[in-house]
Amino acid sequence: MLSEEKNGESSKSGKSLWKPLLAAPALFFLAPLGVGLYLTHPFPAKTTKKPMEYGLEFEDIEFFSRKDQVKLSGWWIPAASKKSKKTVITAHGYMNERAMERIDGLRLVKVLSEQGYNVLMFDFRNAGKSKGKTTGIGYFERHDLYAAIDYAIQEKHQEKVALLGWSMGAAAALIAGCEHPAVSVIIADSPFCDLESFLKENLSHWTKLPKRPFTPIVYHSMRKLLKIDPTEVSPINHVKNTKGKSFFFIHSKSDKAIPYAESEKLFQSISSENQRELWLTKDCEHIHSYRLHKNEYTRRVLRFLNRYLKLD
Repeated sequence: MLSEEKNGESSKSGKSLWKPLLAAPALFFLAPLGVGLYLTHPFPAKTTKKPMEYGLEFEDIEFFSRKDQVKLSGWWIPAASKKSKKTVITAHGYMNERAMERIDGLRLVKVLSEQGYNVLMFDFRNAGKSKGKTTGIGYFERHDLYAAIDYAIQEKHQEKVALLGWSMGAAAALIAGCEHPAVSVIIADSPFCDLESFLKENLSHWTKLPKRPFTPIVYHSMRKLLKIDPTEVSPINHVKNTKGKSFFFIHSKSDKAIPYAESEKLFQSISSENQRELWLTKDCEHIHSYRLHKNEYTRRVLRFLNRYLKLD
């Protein structure tokens, strides 16, 4: 009888050991898959500030992405002093929204409007008031931005367009801006130069998981979830083959999210047939150069726009 009880206890103990042994591999793969799902389907950032709070006139606008007709929402902010044929289109960063509240982006837009530039601010898909549930880290967003450029040209009859983007928006601006003939100036604050190599090297910063063994698992899960090829999101391949554009790169040497070496690579790859400038700031977090250096940032951006965004 005692022997049977011992055998029964041994059998139960064996079964209880198998459960955690079987669960461990499942958790090992499910955790990074869950992270990949969150990174590609983040909760949309909410916009709480409006242009009127900065004394700006504005119009609510809507248009549809070139990629798949996802409805996108934005603001058209006319130049304050006179009718203008020059427009700056802003492109916000990952998990951000059109107003770029984290860096007080509307304050910069107010100055641009006062200096004679129309400004189009909009939400990428799955951000702010735009539709869509997926964030493509530049893959879908370049098409969203292309549609914004077309809107400015076709609906607002603009002749010259500049793009001002941050992080993911900067990468999208470099791609869409190089492709679209109406864009003559691209200001890229803290971009990556190639999505595939960037994710493989820096994904751990965003996932908060060790690079090995988790980065490859998260990377491939994101590819499957988005159904995209990250090699197609390569700003550096666009800028090195472009002629007749003007590029201004801004990046903090203290940026841990996207190392400033990314902007350096982009800057160095641009041919002499284009205008280019690089400003490396200090002691700023990712995309926070404007927040900490408002006057210098504004002065440099305006100088670049005034110099290179000219009507023929």
